[in-house]
Amino acid sequence: MSTASSPARSPAMALALGLAGLIPFAAGALALWLPLPLLTPETGLRLTVIYGAIILSFLGGIRWGTALGPYDAARQGRDFTASVLGALAGLAAAFLPPVPALSLLIAGYLSQALWDVTSAEAGRLPLWFGRLRMLLTGGAVIAQIAALLAVILS
Repeated sequence: MSTASSPARSPAMALALGLAGLIPFAAGALALWLPLPLLTPETGLRLTVIYGAIILSFLGGIRWGTALGPYDAARQGRDFTASVLGALAGLAAAFLPPVPALSLLIAGYLSQALWDVTSAEAGRLPLWFGRLRMLLTGGAVIAQIAALLAVILS
C-alpha cells in the first residue's frame, strides 16, 4: 500500500518536513540551557518565539484552506475567523515579554492541535494529519516549555 493512499499514514514528505521543522524549536530551547557556538541564549529565545509565531500562523493558513470546502456560510465564517487567531496570537507573542509570549504560543499550539485532531476524527481532515499534528505539536510544545522553564529559572 502506498503512503499517499493510506488514510492513517502521513505522506513521507509531510513527515520529513514536519520533523525538520522541529529543529529550530529544539535549537532555540537548547541554546537557553547549554552554551552553543552559534546561538546565544538571547538569540535562542528570539528564535523560539519568532519561529513559533511564524509556524502558528502557518497552521492557521492550513485551516483557512480547509474552510474553502463545501460548507455553509456560517460554518465558513467561523472557520475563517478561527483560522486567523493563531496569526494574531503569534503577532502578539512577538511583542510580549518572554514568559507571556511563550505561554501564549503554548496555548495557541495546543488549541490548534485540538482543532486539527478533532477535525481529523470527524472526517474533515485526513486521519494522518491529526496524528502528524499531535507528534509535531508535542515536539514544539516541549521545546517551548523547556524555553519557558529556562527563562523562569534564570
